Amino acid sequence: MSAFHPLSEPTRRRLAGAGIDPDVVAALVRAAIDEDLMGGVDVTSVATVPADQRSIATFGSRADGVVAGLPVAAAVIDAV
Repeated sequence: MSAFHPLSEPTRRRLAGAGIDPDVVAALVRAAIDEDLMGGVDVTSVATVPADQRSIATFGSRADGVVAGLPVAAAVIDAV
């Protein structure tokens, strides 16, 4: 099993505000990542990204539209 960070309070509030149980989402995120890594590490990331690397990302759209799942995406980012 991998080490996970807890969901942040803002993420928990966003999930709850969307009618989604934050604890259920956290458990699903942990299960998905554990299944993906199969108890190991992401060898590509280990080989190419320094362990102390910190990054900032911006999510943007190219056209008007509706985006679904942002609170769940935030939960994944919180976890890792």
